[in-house]
Amino acid sequence: MQTTIQQRIESVINNIESLPSIPVVASQVVRMVSDPDVPFKSVAEEIAKDQAITTNILKLCNSAYFNRGKEISSIERAVVTLGLKEVKDIVMVVTTKTILDKEIMGYSLEKGELWKHGLAVAILSKRIALMKKKKEIADITFTGGIIHDVGKTVLAMFVQKTFQDILSFVENTGVTFQEAEKEIMGYDHQIIGENILTKWQFPPVLNAIVRYHHNPNDAPEEFKLIVSIVHIANVICLMAGIGIGSDGLYHEMNETAIKRAGLNDRELEQLYSYLPDVLGQAAEIL
Repeated sequence: MQTTIQQRIESVINNIESLPSIPVVASQVVRMVSDPDVPFKSVAEEIAKDQAITTNILKLCNSAYFNRGKEISSIERAVVTLGLKEVKDIVMVVTTKTILDKEIMGYSLEKGELWKHGLAVAILSKRIALMKKKKEIADITFTGGIIHDVGKTVLAMFVQKTFQDILSFVENTGVTFQEAEKEIMGYDHQIIGENILTKWQFPPVLNAIVRYHHNPNDAPEEFKLIVSIVHIANVICLMAGIGIGSDGLYHEMNETAIKRAGLNDRELEQLYSYLPDVLGQAAEIL
């Protein structure tokens, strides 16, 4: 372990202001929608407090991916037409793009690649949930898919300096890339991501997705299924080369996660066949 690197990472984590931020409205909407009794109007009023975000949300509401065939000209109309969960997904897309749509040098990801990967994982995760008749968690898997790699935005600068050490550890021990991250630097991008979501005051289920998307068996019991779905979507996208960076070849599909999600071989093949369509839908959002 490189002690100096670990100390520098700890300094970043301990200085909460140095971690990525999202608008207050986004955190508030995510928390509100997790309450099944929240009034539609309250959510619409919360979003409307930020005019810039409102404008971008309405643009996305009328995009090919989200639109239901009717022009949406107000947030209240969006909530009524699309539903709270869909509007929450749109809020997340709008408010996290500035954080994720950038070059991630340590992972050799050009500008836009991490963002495209997150959208693809989000869309595919939602498809898996719906395929397995788990509509009640589809929006959570979508949100988790978007932000699952947010820790890379902070850890990238440190990975860049230790990449050869991490790669050598992977090749000499056969462990996964994120396991080598933690061994060499004391942290991996999942741990950093969890710290970021703690700052954002997101619900525990989203923290679990970000913290355990590479090792879903370690997730809290109540979140194992949701984390497993995002894990599967993530690995499928990486295997297909969507947003693949310097770490992309060093991740493995967890067999227990596949069983937990109830996916058979035919369904897994279907998911791979969906990828061109998934990329097309991601392009509509990009």
